[in-house]
Amino acid sequence: MNIVINNITLDKEIILELISESQLVAIKYVRAKTDLGLKESKDIVENLKANPEYYDGKPHTIAFEVPDMDKDIQNIKKQSSNGMLYSKPNQVKKYVLIILAICLVAALYLFLNQ
Repeated sequence: MNIVINNITLDKEIILELISESQLVAIKYVRAKTDLGLKESKDIVENLKANPEYYDGKPHTIAFEVPDMDKDIQNIKKQSSNGMLYSKPNQVKKYVLIILAICLVAALYLFLNQ
């Protein structure tokens, strides 16, 4: 008997045989055939182990969330001031001014002692 998950047909007998040998091998098999993540594959194997008739009938869609990296970057830029990704730009300006002042004093000291 075949089961359909995310438009991919799997042989349920193979999965049940793998579960009887090793649940980990069955999870790896499901992952390789469906390109699902570890958690989703584990859920499929556990559902079949608990009830071998679980996926009989209509095709199933296993939903998994893919993080939206562009959205995360936009949120970081909104939270930071001036769109800069470091946390405290005012402190950087302060340190740059202190370093410039020290350089100016050192240059003035060298100039006057010549």
